[in-house]
Amino acid sequence: MTAHDDALSERECWELLATASVGRLALSVRALPVIMPVQYHLDGRRLAACLGHHALPERALDETVIAFAVDSIDPVTKAGWSVQVQGRSVIPRGLRIDSGCGWPAAAAQVVQIQPGTISGHRVHLCPFIDTLLAAGRPLPAG
Repeated sequence: MTAHDDALSERECWELLATASVGRLALSVRALPVIMPVQYHLDGRRLAACLGHHALPERALDETVIAFAVDSIDPVTKAGWSVQVQGRSVIPRGLRIDSGCGWPAAAAQVVQIQPGTISGHRVHLCPFIDTLLAAGRPLPAG
């Protein structure tokens, strides 16, 4: 990404979140940062994420500060967007749906994200990294 990223409005961020279904959830587990891919559902401005086969201690998920990110980059134009949500996690009680997507674990954990802040940017891939990738060159010694 370059320094020329354009900030997105809050409305644009919510609209872009509605176009995807997979993001990354960032939280602290046993005092260490963890980032994991999750499938999510957006209902208005309410988010629910399924952790799939990731089995996490409930204390890491209930009423904790978390971050959530979704992005999309077009490989042809080398441009796209990135949206981040910071907020609190809540474990929904009494889900009346089959959440058996947690294979090989018995049942998947579902967490709701209560958004606190949302922000986003239009992004453009870095020409320096693209040049290194295209040439198959290693990073220069620093």
